Amino acid sequence: MAGPTSGGQDSSPRLKIGEAETLTGVTAGRIRHYQKMGLVAPAQSQSGYRYFNASDLVRILQIDLLRSLGMGLEEIAKSLPQESAPSSLRDALERHRRTLATERDRLNSLLVAVERALETPGASAESVAAYLASAHSTPRESLGVFGRLTAPLSDLAAASWEQLLGFGADLPVPAIFGRMLLPPQVTEVLERLAVASGNEILFERVRSLASEILSLSSGPGADRAAARDVASRWLASFESDPLPEAVESALNSTVPRIRELAVLNQGFQLWAESISPMAATILRLIQDEAHRRGFLVLGVLPARALQQRTVPR
Repeated sequence: MAGPTSGGQDSSPRLKIGEAETLTGVTAGRIRHYQKMGLVAPAQSQSGYRYFNASDLVRILQIDLLRSLGMGLEEIAKSLPQESAPSSLRDALERHRRTLATERDRLNSLLVAVERALETPGASAESVAAYLASAHSTPRESLGVFGRLTAPLSDLAAASWEQLLGFGADLPVPAIFGRMLLPPQVTEVLERLAVASGNEILFERVRSLASEILSLSSGPGADRAAARDVASRWLASFESDPLPEAVESALNSTVPRIRELAVLNQGFQLWAESISPMAATILRLIQDEAHRRGFLVLGVLPARALQQRTVPR
């Protein structure tokens, strides 16, 4: 072992990184990563070598212990400042305890779902997928067959959308579509619409549109002209009879910020195709009509496209 030339009269051991690796069992590469994150700050000699003292070893071992508990490095950085404070570590462990408890409950729910799915011999792949897709989702994190949310809803918003979208359980859509991922801005849209004054006007229009699409999809002789008429009337209604200001504000301020909007709408079209080719055609024509009239749409929800220019890149 060698000591740093800048260490004065201090004769306590100074370890090179390989020696620290041997004593802690933490690889040199990981120790270097801890250094880059500022979690460990070994002394530097005049020759440029980094040396680790007893305090550094303690921190490396503390970090390794917390990592073994599943704590992320960012949380560890908050809980272990340069002068480790017991209170900050306790607070971090309390937060992590709640995280672990939530994860334990989620895993227990998944285990029950898998066991029940296996209890039904000869069950179809779709029925098994349907059970597993719904077994561990709550209204706060899932819109049922319409997709799962990246960011969970508040209890109030979840209750509103669960009531509105309850009809989705009767749609002939593969339940696995409920695993389609919806970006975090979708949660923001749903939160704002759930509390927007006059939202029942939009909700009633959406219900009427859904009924018309389902009727047209299952009716005889439906053609592209009829589908185009539905799409045109849908967008025209928002020009001739605008939504309440709070509802328009919720849509206009959030929908244009969804970077994945085009891909998301393609996903909704594939989703609709499970109902019928006509349903997918209507959603596609709503997209076309929205572009012509200066709207953006999230599925069928319209927003003014004027703010699209302000989307950060």
